[in-house]
Amino acid sequence: MIHITRPAAIVAVIATLAVVGAVIFFISSKPSQTPVDGRELYVRYCASCHGTGGRGDGPASKAFRRRPADLTRVRERYRGQYPVREVMAAIDGRSPVRAHGDSAMPVWGIVFEQEAGEKEARWPRRTVLLQTRLIAEYVLTLQ
Repeated sequence: MIHITRPAAIVAVIATLAVVGAVIFFISSKPSQTPVDGRELYVRYCASCHGTGGRGDGPASKAFRRRPADLTRVRERYRGQYPVREVMAAIDGRSPVRAHGDSAMPVWGIVFEQEAGEKEARWPRRTVLLQTRLIAEYVLTLQ
């Protein structure tokens, strides 16, 4: 039979509580699993239509009457400037973008918000803004 002294038992209980507390803190403070990489988001949401290289030649592009935008030429269309706000608005889709016309592009802002709500994100609107911004910044790398 193992004999444990009272101080050793107290130390063991405190150590166990500390470990359990640390695990609970880690789990409860863990941020939502929102991808924080623009390329990953682009591949997940945009590449099927716009293609991995952004040229509007994704596998789903053949299903449209009008080819998806060539995202490698955004800067060219804006005379050398990269209009990050306009690109973000186009991605979000909740504000009409004149260049889209009657767009077949999904309203990603609503999709992102719904996904954030399903994941119980602490700040769903910030999550949507972050995702939109990351995709827009990735599109800039395609120029």
